[in-house]
Amino acid sequence: MNLTCDGVRLEVNIFGSGDPLLILHGFTGSAAAMEPLAERLTGHRIMPDLIGHGQSESPSSLDPYSLTNISRQLTALLTQLDTSPAHVVGYSLGGRVGLTLAINHPEMVSSLALIGTSPGIADADERLQRLKSDRGLADSISQKGIRSFVDSWVGSPMWTSLQSQLTPQQWAGSLRQRRSSHPLGLANSLRASGTGAMPPLHEKLKDLEVPTLLVSGEHDQKFREIAEEMVMKLPRGVHRVISESGHATHLEQTDATATEILEHFGCT
Repeated sequence: MNLTCDGVRLEVNIFGSGDPLLILHGFTGSAAAMEPLAERLTGHRIMPDLIGHGQSESPSSLDPYSLTNISRQLTALLTQLDTSPAHVVGYSLGGRVGLTLAINHPEMVSSLALIGTSPGIADADERLQRLKSDRGLADSISQKGIRSFVDSWVGSPMWTSLQSQLTPQQWAGSLRQRRSSHPLGLANSLRASGTGAMPPLHEKLKDLEVPTLLVSGEHDQKFREIAEEMVMKLPRGVHRVISESGHATHLEQTDATATEILEHFGCT
């Protein structure tokens, strides 16, 4: 299904019945990358390709890619479908989008489940350095092409655990999906919705009233520590660590991740 949401054309996969559940993928991903998890969840599942990803629009202007504007696009999506408030599951970039949506539009969200998610970078100097790094990566997409960028991206130690958990065929499929992304879309996502461009949300966590589940992988030390800090600020937050997994718990330990999310929804 193709819908125009706040002026941006989004490709959206919808299936199932019951309570609405918005599922948001990570950077270089698409709705298809979240299907293994979505199939183990319940409800009326709504899975958009975020702006610049998959089959959704990749505008040349940077403005629509900001997290604030992406949250407006998702608000428009849920309003069009008459599916708010919704449970929201977000992974990495999708988690940052979901967190922004819940903070900016709390009436649209009934609960949050965030996998490998950061509230941004609090330190201004560190944030500026990350912004410069993200812009450099974006430029490399334009200069070297999407295949070179994706191969370099997945070569990061962050993905070692995932590659070890997938079969060679599954890993090859993951690479094909990432390489099919629109180069301009990915570059603009880095420039405008990367962690360096993201307004830090640390001080707003204390005001987030929706029940929030933080999921991190046992071997994902960076995001496990971030989740431990976040949960101390969230009024209704819980943190669950998934054994034998890294950053992408929903792909590495899909059943365990789905179980935690379903139990969380049952407690809302």
